[in-house]
Amino acid sequence: MISCNHLVNKIKKLGFEFDIPRIRLAFEFANQAHEGQKRFSGDPYIIHPLEVAMRILDFHPDEDTVIAALLHDVSEDTDRTLDDIENVFGPGVRSLVRGMEKLSQVRSRVDEPEVENLRKMFLSMASDLRVIYIKLCDRWHNMETLAYVRPEKQRRIAQETLNIYVPIASRMGIYSIKANLEDLCFKFLNADMYKLIHEQLEFYTKQNTNFINTEKDTLTKFLHKRGYNCRVASRLKNQYSIYKKLKKKGRSLVSDLYDIYALRVIVSDDLEDKLYQILGEIHSTWSPLANRFKDYVAVSKPNGYQSLHTTVVGLGLEEFNRPVEIQIRTESMHRQAEFGAAAHWLYKYHENPDMYNSEKCLDWIHELKNVESSIKNNTEFIENLSMDMFNDRIFVLTPKGDVKDLPESSTPIDFAYAIHTDVGNHCVMAKVNDSVVPLDHELRSGDVVEVITKKDSEPNHYWLSFVVTSEAKSKIKSYLRNADPDKTFKEGRDVINKYLESIGKPVLDPDLLVLKRFKGANLNQKQRYTLVEEVAIGKFSVKDLIKDIYPMDLLVKPKTKKSVKNSKNIDFSKEILVDGQPVNFPVKKTNCCIFKLPEPIGGFVTRGSGVSVHNLKCKVFQNTDDERKIKLQWKDTQKSDMYVVDLSIEIQDRVGLLKDVVEVISSFGVNILDVSLRESSDSTKTLKLFSLAVKDYDQLVSLIMKLNVIENVIKVSKIN
Repeated sequence: MISCNHLVNKIKKLGFEFDIPRIRLAFEFANQAHEGQKRFSGDPYIIHPLEVAMRILDFHPDEDTVIAALLHDVSEDTDRTLDDIENVFGPGVRSLVRGMEKLSQVRSRVDEPEVENLRKMFLSMASDLRVIYIKLCDRWHNMETLAYVRPEKQRRIAQETLNIYVPIASRMGIYSIKANLEDLCFKFLNADMYKLIHEQLEFYTKQNTNFINTEKDTLTKFLHKRGYNCRVASRLKNQYSIYKKLKKKGRSLVSDLYDIYALRVIVSDDLEDKLYQILGEIHSTWSPLANRFKDYVAVSKPNGYQSLHTTVVGLGLEEFNRPVEIQIRTESMHRQAEFGAAAHWLYKYHENPDMYNSEKCLDWIHELKNVESSIKNNTEFIENLSMDMFNDRIFVLTPKGDVKDLPESSTPIDFAYAIHTDVGNHCVMAKVNDSVVPLDHELRSGDVVEVITKKDSEPNHYWLSFVVTSEAKSKIKSYLRNADPDKTFKEGRDVINKYLESIGKPVLDPDLLVLKRFKGANLNQKQRYTLVEEVAIGKFSVKDLIKDIYPMDLLVKPKTKKSVKNSKNIDFSKEILVDGQPVNFPVKKTNCCIFKLPEPIGGFVTRGSGVSVHNLKCKVFQNTDDERKIKLQWKDTQKSDMYVVDLSIEIQDRVGLLKDVVEVISSFGVNILDVSLRESSDSTKTLKLFSLAVKDYDQLVSLIMKLNVIENVIKVSKIN
């Protein structure tokens, strides 16, 4: 017989002064309501809410939160109503269960009902954080039992979790849930890579546990000898983090990384003022690596995370003497890092409900209300949500030391609008770390940004091509929308003409005839004028407009593919893709097969040797267990045709200009096939870049845009 004894015992062990009979009553209420219901695993349904309640205890909840965790599915999945819940447990529990009910239909698809559910979700977040803690624990347990549902549902739920719930846990600083959700998603979305990394990590741990323990013991004795009351723990990165790091660095083996684990120095709270002293003693004994120090104590992350991070060498034994990351924090900082900045607020909620309205209560959550209320279009809402919520974050400072939380790839214009609308609208120049930078400069964490404004300066359409925050985009569009119509039309025409010139096409004629057949229509002159105005205010993308008028095949000629000959010495690591991605794991050649590109191939996971590659017709491959097989493709058969384009770049020469041009081109992954210089009579030089191999229209136009804003570049245009 299932009981709540384990839950009650955990409550008592953690020292919570809850009304235990009320907790037992909530369990019996839920147990009776769910009687006869089963999970996909076959277990009685009550196992799930009981598990959610057990997990929520780690985050120091109040009593109502635990009861709501037990009842969170009752009103939706049984004949019990919210009124029934309120009559027994009060309005507070009803409100929390109602919050969970609103989130129950959240999906990641972008259509009317789904976006409405996302809005409800984030509005619920802003009104009561306790609902989010319950929901995250609910999703965590559901992901652990996901193996019992059909495969297509597994992938949908895993992708949804990775897109929505993982970023929420990250932004709230609940890294214990974030890491578990990431690994569970990884397991269902990329099972082959998950198995490979899991096997490699097990092998790495088995081989190196003694070395890591020696490092930990050495550091512990070192600090204790100097009188610091502390403990030293080691932590391995979760598998999904390791996968992303391997992919980013282009590596294939876990052992290729030195920062897959870290040592944590955790001191008592009364030693908070000694953190920097401990850091200094460590640095004076072991050599720190340059550019690997991060101070999240002086400037904490917006979600409240605090810690000192450094990387040193020389701590390990001679046979394992590799760099090791050390994190230094207090016990309170450590609890906050594991369970989130709001965990202690949950525990104190019943004493002071108004603290949920405190500015300390994660300002970014409250800002989501403003985003939702200011955006009426569903598509625009989800696009802005994706930009702001689901991207990685950077933390940028004003000259006075105020921290601004922005999405990765933000620019000075995004920063300016984050300060104030007028600062953004009148921004004319920006300094980053005391150096003047272009307005489309990509900011990094720790940058100090100063914005210079002028009253007569105003936003322009070009800003929309590089800003990333929804706030900046919406305010720029709003300003342009309210500008003088004649001025708006002129700006739209100038923007279109600039693009047309860049791709070597004639500019707009007075009647805008080139736009007449836009999207197959027969636009009259008024409609053509309106289209130009819509480009100016950002309602319509100039890239999409020109792409419709001049398809890629009319702009450039396809590059002929190289023929691939049969080879017995194929470099598998360079020639093979897995689900369209480069190989980043060990590949084992086989003696049973002769490979001829582009004949189809497959592979299967071997123990300790990565992946064995075979022809699909190979009997060894055909007789292998299907669960171990993975899909492989030849790289050349996956490539789309490349296009050759010749660009002419008119410049006013300066030191380092050619280097800047080449770096921009390289940053787009574009291959420079030929280059030549020609000096003109008026002291300017025309830099001709021949045979740039671009993959599509968007890459070509984005590259031209980026080249145009390089200092001393006068004009960029495609040569016909």
